[in-house]
Amino acid sequence: MLISIAIDFRHADVATRERFHLSEERLTQLYRTARTEVITESALISTCNRTELYAWVASDDPAVVERSFQTLARRWMRTRSEGVQLLETATRRHDDEAARHVVRIASGLESQVLGDNQILGQLKAAYKRASRGQAAGPVLHRLFETALRAGKRVQTETALSAGRNSVGAEAAITAAQRFGNLARARCVVIGAGRTGARAAKQLHKLGARDLVIVNRTLENAAALAGMVGGRAAAFDARHVEAAMADIVVVATGSEVPVVEAAALERARAVCATTGYALLLLDLGVPRNIDPRIAELDGATLIDLDTLHQPLLTAETMRRDAVPAAERICEEEITAYMEWLGTMPARQAIQPLREALEDVARREVAFHAKDAAVAERAASRIVAKLLAGPMAALRRSLQRGEPLDAQAMMLLEMFAPMTPGAAASPVRSAGTPRQVAAIPAASDVPPRRSRRADADRTAPDSAPPLVFSPEHST
Repeated sequence: MLISIAIDFRHADVATRERFHLSEERLTQLYRTARTEVITESALISTCNRTELYAWVASDDPAVVERSFQTLARRWMRTRSEGVQLLETATRRHDDEAARHVVRIASGLESQVLGDNQILGQLKAAYKRASRGQAAGPVLHRLFETALRAGKRVQTETALSAGRNSVGAEAAITAAQRFGNLARARCVVIGAGRTGARAAKQLHKLGARDLVIVNRTLENAAALAGMVGGRAAAFDARHVEAAMADIVVVATGSEVPVVEAAALERARAVCATTGYALLLLDLGVPRNIDPRIAELDGATLIDLDTLHQPLLTAETMRRDAVPAAERICEEEITAYMEWLGTMPARQAIQPLREALEDVARREVAFHAKDAAVAERAASRIVAKLLAGPMAALRRSLQRGEPLDAQAMMLLEMFAPMTPGAAASPVRSAGTPRQVAAIPAASDVPPRRSRRADADRTAPDSAPPLVFSPEHST
C-alpha cells in the first residue's frame, strides 16, 4: 500500500514547517534507516512550503500500515516522542489518495500560488535524490514518472501556468516594456524582501547589468546584489541612487513613503539629472513612493493599480484552466492505479519471465555474438510470448480469483526451462491475500544437460552449441 506523511502550508505555519524540515544529511540517514521488512521504498518531497514522505508498504493490513506510519515518523524525527508529535501535526494519506496528491502537486494544483511552474523541477530533484539513495523502487519510480508526466502535460496542454504570478516580476517586465533594452539602463531596487528580490532577479534575467540594491539592512542588500551581479547601497543614499537611475522599483514594508518628492527633486538637481526620464514603480501597500513625484519633470510613476491588471488576467486564465488540469491528473492517476492493480500478475509471472529471458538471451547471443543485441532481442521475444498469459492473469485479478493455479500451471508447462524455480510467495498489491508459493526446485522435473537442451531447441540448420570445459556438464 502506498502511504504518505505530509507537513504543508495548508495545515502548518512556517515555524512548524521549519521544525519538521530535514537537512540533506538527515534525509540521507532517513533513506538508510527507513527500510524494513514491510517498508520497501521511500521518497521525500521537500520545498519551502511542504515536506512530504512517501513510502510503499508491502501489506494493506491496518495494523501493519499503522506501525509503518509510526516507524516512518520515528525515523523522520529520530525519537518516538518526536515522531508522535509529527503524526499529531501531519496529514496522513494512503492508496489512491496519496497517489492523487503527488500528481496534483506536480501539476501545480496544490501550490500556494496556483500553477506554480517551479514545483515540477523541485519534484524532479526529490525523485533524483531518492533514486541516488536507492530508496525508491518500482512502485515509487512509476509514481514519480506518472506525476512528472502529468505536470508536463498540464504545463503544455492547459493555461494553468499562464502569465506571471509575482508583482515583482510583473514590475520588471513592465519596466522592460516601457524602457526598452535594459542593458543600457541603471536600475535601482529599494527593498530586498521577497517582492524586491523577484523584481531584481527578473530585471537581471531581462538583461539589466547595472543593478543597485538598497535596503535598511546593508547585509541583505549585499546578499541580493551578489545574486544578480549588482552592488549594494546604504538606505540613506536612496534618493541619490534614484536620481542617478533610469528605473526605480520600490518594495518595502514601510507604512510611509520612503522616496519623497522634495528629497528626490533636490538630489536630481545636485546630480544634474533634472528633467531626465525616470520610471518609478511603487509595489508597496501602503504606497512607498510619494505620489507628488509624478509631477516632477520627466518622472513617470506606476503603482499597483496599473500592475494588477496583467496579474488578474493571468489569475483568471489559471483558474479557468483548473478543470482541464484536473482531468489530466485523473487520467494519469487512473493509469497508475491500474498498473498498481496488476502488480500481483507481474509478480506471479516474474520467475517464468526471467527463465525465458535467460534461455532466449543465451540462444540469441550464440548466433548474434553480441550481448547487447541478445539482451534486447530476449526482452522483446519474451514480452510477446507472455502477452497472452499476462492478459489471462489480469482477467483473473479482475474477477477476484487467486493467481496460484494459473501461475503453477504456467511454471509446470515451462518446467524444463525453470531450474531451481523456488520463489517466495507472490505478494499482492492492494489486497491482503497472498498467492500460493511458486513450486520449489524439488517440485520441478529435473532438467536435461545444457548440451541436450541445445540439441533439442536449436534448428537443424544451426551449428550445435559448444561449451568450454568449465561450462560442460
